[in-house]
Amino acid sequence: MKRDFIEKAANDTREVVQSLLDENHKLSVRVTELFSELEEQSRRFSERYVEVEEQNTKLANLYVASYQLNGTLDRERVVGAIQEIIINLVGCEELAIWELDEDAKALMLAGSFGIDTSQWSRVPLGSGLIGTVAVTGERYIAGESVPDFVACIPLKLDEQVVGAIGIFSLLQQKTGLEPLDFELFDLLASHAASALYCTRLIAEQVQ
Repeated sequence: MKRDFIEKAANDTREVVQSLLDENHKLSVRVTELFSELEEQSRRFSERYVEVEEQNTKLANLYVASYQLNGTLDRERVVGAIQEIIINLVGCEELAIWELDEDAKALMLAGSFGIDTSQWSRVPLGSGLIGTVAVTGERYIAGESVPDFVACIPLKLDEQVVGAIGIFSLLQQKTGLEPLDFELFDLLASHAASALYCTRLIAEQVQ
């Protein structure tokens, strides 16, 4: 009788210990799961924070770019602002800015950086990529590969092409165009066009 009692007590103890061990294991697994969930939430919050910061930076860059283009009537400063936007915000090391000369039926070079100006001083309408973009008004984007041109953006006033911007190459550390670049292209297509057109009219009146 005493032996039975001892064995029962031992069995009960083993069951309690096993139950505690099982419960401890479950708690350990749950703690691990909760820790993983917290890590995942922390990662998502960090990624979201970076996205918000990037978006804020993009908006600030767009505002600065818009202000630079519309904050002056000085022709040289407008051309310089366009070049600065493309060089610093897009990340370009070779570019050209042309204006339409309707009498000459050609695009005339208004500003450039890193290119042979004699080769690109005048582009007849319909000639090559630049001349074609000036006629069609359709933006050209080469994609991630870098051929002779990365992009060509027509400058428009009321859907009428008044000039063009050619981007020949990106900075070495930049592998391709990004979403912000296309927003900048849209901004340049209209704001750069109107800024150049206005400063050109003023310059002609002064002469």
